[in-house]
Amino acid sequence: MPDARSDSVASSLLTAFLTEHDHPCPQCEYNLRNLQGTRCPECGEELVLRVNATEPRQGLLIAGLIGLSAGAGLNGLLLIYGVIMSLRGIPGAGAMFWNVCGLGLLVEGGALLVWLKAWRAIRKQTLSMRTILASACWLVTLLDILIFSFTIR
Repeated sequence: MPDARSDSVASSLLTAFLTEHDHPCPQCEYNLRNLQGTRCPECGEELVLRVNATEPRQGLLIAGLIGLSAGAGLNGLLLIYGVIMSLRGIPGAGAMFWNVCGLGLLVEGGALLVWLKAWRAIRKQTLSMRTILASACWLVTLLDILIFSFTIR
């Protein structure tokens, strides 16, 4: 539990840091250079000096998210297209189209939900494991496109 002395040291470190650096308030973006105290003079937000990770390890997670979203989005759009064509009375979307697109949306959408649910756990993996997982997301989408391309004529 922090005591008054550690609060005083933390306050001194904050003001010492801001004596030499331009840094925006996280709340209102007011420049805090030469701040005296621990509150933003513009919005009154209480400020603390903290240590953050330099690389939050989210690049590969976002790459996997994009891959799965692209596949789910493609299948969803194809299904919407099929519905519109059916409503206009234009034949062409057979059972295979509906099955492939529906299954594709189910697989990609399910994988997307799992990816989002496991986000924190994936983020803690090694770089090589995150690379493999993100690549697998894109591989699922590529496989989905190939299956669609070779089964729908």
